[in-house]
Amino acid sequence: MQTAIIIVVAVVIVVVLALVAARAMAARRARREQLRERLSAEAEGHRQELHANAARAQESKESAEQHRGQSERHRAQAERFRREAEEHERQADEHAATASELDDRVDRARTAASRHDERASDVEERLGKL
Repeated sequence: MQTAIIIVVAVVIVVVLALVAARAMAARRARREQLRERLSAEAEGHRQELHANAARAQESKESAEQHRGQSERHRAQAERFRREAEEHERQADEHAATASELDDRVDRARTAASRHDERASDVEERLGKL
């Protein structure tokens, strides 16, 4: 009878150990499944961020290309304006030089006119004495 009790106790211990092991394995499987689900959701979130960042990068690239094109157009226009400004400056210098020459002619013509006025007055005075 003692042997039967020992066998029954051993069987009960084995059954209890088997139940505890089964529960531990089930809990471990459940934790693993939860971990898989969490990691899968996290990976999906990262994939979504990847797509969003890739889209933003593409938009930024296109915007950068547009701004680069505008920059080149503005630089070309600025260079044209510089050349035009230099040409206008050269023309302004020419006109200023021409105006200065004409001012000198005006002074000489006035001096000559004044001299001829004096001579005309002298000749008229002599004419009146005759």
